[in-house]
Amino acid sequence: MKSIMVHAGVDNAFEGRLQVGLDLARRFHGHVSLILPRPTQDYVAFDMFGGAHFIAEAFEAAEDERKKLCTRIDARLTAEDVPWDWQIFDGTTSDALIDAARLADILVMSLDAAGAEGTSRAWISDVVTASHTPVLAVPAKAARLSFDRAMVAYDGGFEAANALRASLPMLQSVTNVRISEIELMPEKFPVTDAATYLSRHGIKAEIAVAVKGDQSVEERLLAETNAWRPDFLVMGAYGHGRWRETLFGGVTRFMLSELGIPILLAH
Repeated sequence: MKSIMVHAGVDNAFEGRLQVGLDLARRFHGHVSLILPRPTQDYVAFDMFGGAHFIAEAFEAAEDERKKLCTRIDARLTAEDVPWDWQIFDGTTSDALIDAARLADILVMSLDAAGAEGTSRAWISDVVTASHTPVLAVPAKAARLSFDRAMVAYDGGFEAANALRASLPMLQSVTNVRISEIELMPEKFPVTDAATYLSRHGIKAEIAVAVKGDQSVEERLLAETNAWRPDFLVMGAYGHGRWRETLFGGVTRFMLSELGIPILLAH
């Protein structure tokens, strides 16, 4: 995990995801690339006659804010022991992050980025499903990323298996790993297969199968996660939809909204 990309921006959540990116870079002796989207289409206004006008003043003001951000972060990172660079992409935030992520080992994004409620989940959904790069979605007020306890949500599906493989470097750095299954017991690729796979990579993981009871899968998984209190959760990004207009399925959407710890997602 050497190429670590972080979604950069002027929003309040950037500090948290930058810190997590630095923690990853130190842990894996990696390089941090700060991905700064420049969505020029945000500065285009349409009139009632179908015309379009570029709002130069608004764009220049935003450019000034981005330059101030780069200057401030450069001054800070000069004192850090992590190599870094800036990558600026024109286009929508989703497009910029998807383009950047194609040669990334992991992309750090926020669960509560700037914008309307649900915007950050839409960006995460777009990136995970279109780029196939794992995303580490962190809470807006994230402080540091710890490597003591990690939980893997497993159901035998392709998404869970992909997330498991994508998380190998992180799981190899963790002291305690638990594979959690919510009473699904798949006939093919059972939870014991996941534990065997991890063992071949030197990871000793415990298995916990929880009874679903009268709760939904997502409610039970949330309860299990809160009870065991891992530093981060690994899970498949389940979704449905057409092309990149993908809406996360119920379990993924629920966990992103409710959990409050970093979640490593892969599709």
